[in-house]
Amino acid sequence: MLARGAIYQRGVFSSAQQGSRNGLDCSRNPGDFSQGFEVGMVYRKDIQILRGISVFLIVLFHLELGGVESGFLGVDVFFVISGFLMAILYDSNKKLEFFMKRAKRLLPAYFTTILLTTVVAIFLTLPNEFNQVVKQSMFATVFVPNVGYWLQNSYFSKAEFNPLLHLWSLGVEIQFYLIIPFLFWAFHKHKIVLPLLLLLSLVSCVFVVGLSPKTSFFMMPLRLWEFLIGYCVARYCVEDGAVAKGAKSWFGVPALIILIGIPTMNVDGQAFGFINGHPGAYALVVSLATAIVLAVGIPKSVEDSPLASLLELAGTYSYSIYLVHFPVIVLFLYQPFSGTILRTSSLIHTLGLVTIVLLLSVLMYRLVETPLRRTRKALQWLIALPCIAFVLSIGGPLIQKLKFSEHEMLVFGAWEDRDTYRCGKLSRLFEPTAVSCEITTRIENPTQRILLVGNSHADSIKSTFASVAQSLNVTVRFIVPNEPLMDGRLGSRQIVEEAKSHGANAIFLHYSPNAVDISVVGELVELTKNEGIFLAYIMPAPTWSAHIPEVLWKNIRFNEGLPRQSLEEHENSNRKFYDELSTMTSKNFRVYRVGHLFCETLCLIIDGEGKPLYFDKNHLTLTGSELLRKFFKDAITDGDGFTDHIAKDL
Repeated sequence: MLARGAIYQRGVFSSAQQGSRNGLDCSRNPGDFSQGFEVGMVYRKDIQILRGISVFLIVLFHLELGGVESGFLGVDVFFVISGFLMAILYDSNKKLEFFMKRAKRLLPAYFTTILLTTVVAIFLTLPNEFNQVVKQSMFATVFVPNVGYWLQNSYFSKAEFNPLLHLWSLGVEIQFYLIIPFLFWAFHKHKIVLPLLLLLSLVSCVFVVGLSPKTSFFMMPLRLWEFLIGYCVARYCVEDGAVAKGAKSWFGVPALIILIGIPTMNVDGQAFGFINGHPGAYALVVSLATAIVLAVGIPKSVEDSPLASLLELAGTYSYSIYLVHFPVIVLFLYQPFSGTILRTSSLIHTLGLVTIVLLLSVLMYRLVETPLRRTRKALQWLIALPCIAFVLSIGGPLIQKLKFSEHEMLVFGAWEDRDTYRCGKLSRLFEPTAVSCEITTRIENPTQRILLVGNSHADSIKSTFASVAQSLNVTVRFIVPNEPLMDGRLGSRQIVEEAKSHGANAIFLHYSPNAVDISVVGELVELTKNEGIFLAYIMPAPTWSAHIPEVLWKNIRFNEGLPRQSLEEHENSNRKFYDELSTMTSKNFRVYRVGHLFCETLCLIIDGEGKPLYFDKNHLTLTGSELLRKFFKDAITDGDGFTDHIAKDL
């Protein structure tokens, strides 16, 4: 993505000679193109066409237009091109010059995007969304936006407000650039290092995508193989970046068709496994197709077609288009408390949004991308822009506080009032294949060991549950996958085996309403009875049809009404499932209802200080889960030396 523009041939041949040799049009001034490398380099139109295809697919994907669900594969094309370009451009004798040129070429537009997005967000968004923008800006400013999003959630999640999400790929590329000197040294020192490192990265990616797709997606070492495919083409298949004499350019046509056909690829960015997951088999196919075009080019008759000329133009502006389009879409479609919205409500809105993107992309290209890389004051800009962005990230929240009351700020704080997701990222790094993780601080001689099982609702209560268990000298392990007993990958037998392997004598289940099938629970009841393991099912807390922080804010600001729910209504919504659970007679199985802890006459949505009990429609905040503290103490104690089955409230 960062290595922009066309390739110009360096070396023995002049631009005219090399262009004649490869059938390329060298009549245009290199200064007219986006790369701006040394004069006397042959322009490769096919690379610009590749960029045009890629950025076109990415924009359509982000606009959520039907039929382009796999458009994110365009980023894989950019990665291969970047590896190819760096093999051509890097000179080990001019390291500082290389990095200065890269910085002048890429960072002004990069930091301008961060800066303008932050400025708009200050005045457009509410504090709960702006705080998310601040975090994204911070990670991006120090060139690790991919790590920030990895810590947050999947690239495909829309729960968070992420106008700078697209910068993840820029983070990956910048990190690749930073290790180029080491790679060049290693590759020249030992020839075997290049194929070994490529294979190691690819195999690691294949392995990790089966465990944590978002880790393979975001992390540079697991994407390195794509860059190295491009590097290999530059080193072994071309002559200083230009197509080798005698290369069969028609071989590039099928490869080009594959890339144009990316929308037909059935790839699921959140799937586990190499075949349908990403980066997986489809990423490999796309990378190899890109490599073929880089190696042999495409016929001149194809390059000169009207469509190719349009794609070439898009390729020229591709960096600015890529930087501009995503924050424009997300900010244009912004709605408070709604996360990242990408789909417009009508064709007119889509066309209007595309027009804005194109206009701002041209302005970015003409006013920032092109002039700032040529000015002698580029270094000053590279210092000033991130500093301004940093100051805005610090000062922005202070500006926003002036616009809202203290009561409103309590509501906005709900999004941050929750624990790390599941087991946390460090646990996944050190134990990537683990089915569960320990969420209590290590206890040498625990009186009881518990396995907590459930979906995101269990995730929202786990901190309070673990805190209570810790005070009782009880250890708690939490299941890593988000949908145990739900998606077929982690069934009842595996849950029992996991409990046994860690010496757990109790299993606690907690799910959202109707999330788990009653027959699955019945199977688990029988298995735990045979193994002598205590099993408890904690019924759901009250859930709502409205986003709680949103309705609270609208009540404060616009005096809109609040949702109402009685204890009886809550109990009735779960009655059928509760009654079915109660028929499962076993001395080691208990069902606990917790609705009465949230509902007296009416169910609560805030605590006594005005803090929301939910950070969305149905997930408890840490504040909300505190209402379960006494219940957890009684339930954990109840499971230590269980007697007869009782369906009860504690």
